[in-house]
Amino acid sequence: MNKDFHQVVDTYAVSLYRLACSYCGSHADAEDVVQEVFLKYLQTAPEFPTEQQLRAWLMRVTVNKCKDLLRSPWRQNREPLSDAEAATTPDDPNDVVQAALLRLSPGNQAVIYLYYYEEMSTKEIGEILKLSETAVRSRLFQARRHLKKLLGGD
Repeated sequence: MNKDFHQVVDTYAVSLYRLACSYCGSHADAEDVVQEVFLKYLQTAPEFPTEQQLRAWLMRVTVNKCKDLLRSPWRQNREPLSDAEAATTPDDPNDVVQAALLRLSPGNQAVIYLYYYEEMSTKEIGEILKLSETAVRSRLFQARRHLKKLLGGD
């Protein structure tokens, strides 16, 4: 492993983990996805002329790995733990928002995360998620409307 790899991990691990969490809805799955992304980066060793292109590639690979995980037969045939769901009654307003975000579809969660947390433009999000800018704006609108409903209005 070289110094550049460690620098890439240090720079992007948190962002990729948050994106994976928003897409998968599970911390354990997100950790697995991020490990796979960095393993792919290490194996392919792609060269990018700009940091922006590297960031976009890492985000795109993260989204693809999340989609693969969500489509896996194991993931589709499991049942949620009802006791674990009942035990999470958020008191903190940030926890309430986080719980509402987790109730969005994975695609809408990813759009919200990339737009608000990573401060990406709709064009950049479209490139990462392979959507048109119009589709990204539509998902943002739908997600905001759903969040507003979940959070009780304003």
